[in-house]
Amino acid sequence: MTQASVTCPVSAEKINENVARIIASFTIIIVLAGLYFKSPFIIAALAIDFSLRAFTNGNYSPLKYISKRFSNYFGTAPKMVDAAPKKFAAGIGFLFTVTIAGLQWFQHDISTDLVATALLICAGLESFKGFCLGCIVYTYIVLPFISKEDSEQSTISINL
Repeated sequence: MTQASVTCPVSAEKINENVARIIASFTIIIVLAGLYFKSPFIIAALAIDFSLRAFTNGNYSPLKYISKRFSNYFGTAPKMVDAAPKKFAAGIGFLFTVTIAGLQWFQHDISTDLVATALLICAGLESFKGFCLGCIVYTYIVLPFISKEDSEQSTISINL
């Protein structure tokens, strides 16, 4: 594997990747429960959690709190990564969950299942392989459009 470095102009904030992977595992469980029970309210609760992680520092996110506790309990060593791509991915997760909840509310079952499958694939990749598709989109599509003047604030490392 080669490692490429890309500068991130958004922030120098770091998060524990292991906690993000645990959150992705909980996301899978919650989405599956929401689909099984055909409950837009379960999915909406997940959307609220995604918004807390995407648009704030995430301190009030129940999934982040529980995932940190799991990580500490099992004694996993922190693996710090840049927060900006993970926040972007959480924003995309927010859009997915709002869409799923809306489709469920209006009983569009096939569309609900398609969008939920896309979210489950992304969460599964993050949870089981440590591959953040939203982070890749951020790095190669969003990051080039952010001004060069701010680009010396932090660095993103991506395993290719």
